[in-house]
Amino acid sequence: MTARRDVLQMALAGAALLAGCSPRRTEKRTDRIRLWVAPNEAEEGFWKIAVARWNALGRGLPVEFTTIPTAGSSEDTVLSALVAGTEPDLSTNIFSGFAVQLAALGQIEDLAAMPGYAELIARRHMAGIVPGWTQDGKVCALPIYSSPTLLWWRADLLEKHGLAAPPRTYDQVYAFCERYGVARSRYGMQVVSGRSWADRWFDFISLYYAASKGQPYLAGAHALYDNEAGLETATFIDRMFRKGWTALDFDAEEPLVSGLAAGAVRGPWDVERFAKIYPRTLARIEAGPMIAQTASDSTFSDSKGVVIFKTSRVRREAFDFLAWVLGEEDLNLLWLRRTGLSPARGDLLQNPRFADYYRGNPIAQAYARHVASARPPALSEHTIDIQKIMTSKLVEPLMTGQRSPRAALAEAVAATDRMLAVRA
Repeated sequence: MTARRDVLQMALAGAALLAGCSPRRTEKRTDRIRLWVAPNEAEEGFWKIAVARWNALGRGLPVEFTTIPTAGSSEDTVLSALVAGTEPDLSTNIFSGFAVQLAALGQIEDLAAMPGYAELIARRHMAGIVPGWTQDGKVCALPIYSSPTLLWWRADLLEKHGLAAPPRTYDQVYAFCERYGVARSRYGMQVVSGRSWADRWFDFISLYYAASKGQPYLAGAHALYDNEAGLETATFIDRMFRKGWTALDFDAEEPLVSGLAAGAVRGPWDVERFAKIYPRTLARIEAGPMIAQTASDSTFSDSKGVVIFKTSRVRREAFDFLAWVLGEEDLNLLWLRRTGLSPARGDLLQNPRFADYYRGNPIAQAYARHVASARPPALSEHTIDIQKIMTSKLVEPLMTGQRSPRAALAEAVAATDRMLAVRA
């Protein structure tokens, strides 16, 4: 079967051949920078202010921006725009796997080769973050924000059942579940986030990063998680289901509100949601690290970055604008206040510029504390297929008890390697 990348390459090649005779491909401008941003109100509000400040300074080409014009996924919109020749100069809302796909298609710049890149990384304290976005020495996208996954716990329920702080190890979770769990009606924690491919970021991959201390689960065309850390993670998931300490499905309600589960993986975007809908529950939440066999600060980072397209005729000017936005501490603080998402920088809790924001906000502090140790998804253009295999061959068999942890790991990794070998 022809891979999606081959289809896109043929479409892009065909579009290039038609560029001279088709009105679909508009000539790229050199008098301004065109920017696409994520289609949500909070981020749009940030970029409106940032772009206005840049344009008022007059220090480079003016910028005009719009939200990514999509009724579906941003990824499909960007790919369609590339075929039609309507892509901007730079776009935000790009996750690492999609950036790799765009790089494989030859559509985006290596940002590490841009003048001023090293200065930006130093200024924004990103030295510990960019390795997760670097492949073969190239950086296809720069992360704007980092959203670590953490475990939210009902502090009142923990205290009532003998824990003064969120658990950090499997054994502590098991002990709590023994006290709190009631067969088929009350569970220690929500272990599996759902059955979509993207849910694997918020259960197995988050737990694996904690167990492996941030080591990757994929390298090139080979899956790596059939190892000690993978076995620890799979064994934990299996035991929670076999003991009845978690449930197959929590979709009917928010388990933290009802106490159906005392703990669940949540991201920083859930703070605003709970503040609006479940403020009383939010007041009882304490955010703790991802659990592992031995305490760990590593976890998954749901991050999005920005790319510059090779078709742009103002690539250097676009990077100058990008470096200014990411490097300005005032704008980083504005981003934080507008979106509640941590800027991808390693000094959030040490930098006095952000002190007022974090003072008295323990949940936000918890997320900021994990930004430097959180890891993005594997740098693969086959993210969706990889995580579909994780779902069908690993997570679902563990949920239902159809395979042992060791057998499920071996099957999932073997299936992933076969798929990647075919796609190579």
